[in-house]
Amino acid sequence: MMLLGFILGSQLHSVAQTETDVDNEFQLRTRFDASYKFNKKLKLEFTPEVRWDEGLNVDRYQIETGLSYRPIKYFWLGASYRFIVNPRENKETEYLNRYSLHATFKKSYERWTPSFRLMYTDFTEEVQDGNFLRYKGRLNYNIKDFALTPHIAVEGFQELSSGEFYKMRYTLGAKYKLFKNNHIQLDYKLDYFLKEFQNKHIVALSYKLKF
Repeated sequence: MMLLGFILGSQLHSVAQTETDVDNEFQLRTRFDASYKFNKKLKLEFTPEVRWDEGLNVDRYQIETGLSYRPIKYFWLGASYRFIVNPRENKETEYLNRYSLHATFKKSYERWTPSFRLMYTDFTEEVQDGNFLRYKGRLNYNIKDFALTPHIAVEGFQELSSGEFYKMRYTLGAKYKLFKNNHIQLDYKLDYFLKEFQNKHIVALSYKLKF
């Protein structure tokens, strides 16, 4: 129901896009996710990432580190910092800093694991001046006796100054267990802009390691 609500809400607020008037952008993202649990309540994460444009030229480098704490069962609080290097043609390289706070509720029901995350950030990829809330619903399914775990997710991006949602992100992907604490993950993400005739198609490949 949570995911369905996001989908319906995005359609109600979106502009009517047609194949002839939409600007479609394509991007590849490669990242390494490393996480370390000090105990059952405290977790440290470190994530370097490289983003590539549709010509497979490097579009952005970034490193993110974060700390999450579980005060009660099924509920996590966290904060993260992201350092971004944005190389630009015919201009000086741009260096950016992003901060975020987030709260996540996650609980498994048999083989299903729904979760909801609320995140505050001081800017987004498209808008670097402002404050934003991101609402993300996700559903994982653990296939019995199989190393593949598929998932779907829907995320809404809200600009706080106007109170309006300017983008929705739809994700379909799967995580595959290589061996203990080592996984690879492949995602397809569609960024659907609600006020512009624009879509972004993202393929993301991740290697995940837990300590």
